[in-house]
Amino acid sequence: MIRRTLSALFGGFLFSIFTPIIYFFLFDAFPLDGFKGIAVVIISGAAIGAVIGAMFPRVFGFIFEMFIDI
Repeated sequence: MIRRTLSALFGGFLFSIFTPIIYFFLFDAFPLDGFKGIAVVIISGAAIGAVIGAMFPRVFGFIFEMFIDI
């Protein structure tokens, strides 16, 4: 249970960073004007990352260990 929780937290953190950057490069804008658009993309990325992290804890654990080894 702890493994899935930590993996979900790491997945949410990872996706909340990468999702807005990728979204901006793909569409050259955010869905809403101002900070609300950025916040929507960050929150949705964190939610998707948390779900994927909880579903695949070994994958995100491996990625986390790769970051720690640097």
